[in-house]
Amino acid sequence: MKSPRLLWLVPVLLLALVLTGCGDKPTAVAEESPEFLLALPRIVVDVDSNGVPSIAKITPEAIKRLTFGQLDFTGLRMDPAYVDWFTRTNLQHVEVIHKNDGLYLFANNEPLPHIAWDGEALKSTGELAGDSGLLDPRVAKVVTMLTPFIQRIGIDIAVRFPIAADAEEIPLSEPGAAMATLSAQGEEPSIARVRVHVNYDQEGVPSVLSVSTRDLEEALGASLRQMQLAPQTIAMMQNANIQHIMVRTTPTGVLIFVNGKALPHIAWSDEHLKNSAALFGQLYDTPAYQLAREAANMLLPVLNNIDGEIVLRFPLAEGAEEIPLPNP
Repeated sequence: MKSPRLLWLVPVLLLALVLTGCGDKPTAVAEESPEFLLALPRIVVDVDSNGVPSIAKITPEAIKRLTFGQLDFTGLRMDPAYVDWFTRTNLQHVEVIHKNDGLYLFANNEPLPHIAWDGEALKSTGELAGDSGLLDPRVAKVVTMLTPFIQRIGIDIAVRFPIAADAEEIPLSEPGAAMATLSAQGEEPSIARVRVHVNYDQEGVPSVLSVSTRDLEEALGASLRQMQLAPQTIAMMQNANIQHIMVRTTPTGVLIFVNGKALPHIAWSDEHLKNSAALFGQLYDTPAYQLAREAANMLLPVLNNIDGEIVLRFPLAEGAEEIPLPNP
């Protein structure tokens, strides 16, 4: 057994190994604080054809040896079938950047739709998870407590895959350059407007403009029971005082509100959606996916031109005060 006096070297060695594979600039974090800040330079992870990751050519096996067996990451590897797929379709690298306002994603340096948030959205997520019973109250409390830390952490991880012999290398952009491509773009006029407010009764039966699925079943002679919610789900919503959920599409993404409180949302631009369609076509390039590729090329680029709003309303609990819908 190794001496306990040597164990303090483990985190020091791990930090040194990580920083060895990093760039020379810390990831920008806007929500700086004199009490807490973690902003690391970009970490580049190389995955070989067998799915084994390494940082600055240091493999999990080497880390296990250097940390006296205290850190064993040898089980962490990617399925070689995925590595082969990415190599064949020329997906050379992906980059994930965690900042105070979201989680950003890039493929071959091209920006994709990402998850965006602010402090209130993160706090609301923790409160919602606890109130609805999705998380243990203690876990939900920890999530709420971690919110100020999440907004003061900057991490940039790039994962590189093997390149086919006949492919031209796409170098990683300079650290920080990827975020610079996310400049605001002008909004285009909507090509379609959709608004649907669905009201659920105590039994979980939905209706729109007082026409329920039960009414439609009688008129059409077809079952629409799959559109109902279980009474237990309605009771859970009432117990948590969740009165309504709104999903709103905008030129910059999909916004989600619960009881008028904004949650982390999917953010995009016209360029992001076009990049997503191109990446889908690049990864699914076989004849079997031809129709899916055509659909993606037609639908994804126009999502930011649809003005859509879907609201799910649930019965109010006895004695609850009605919460107005948000007006984003």
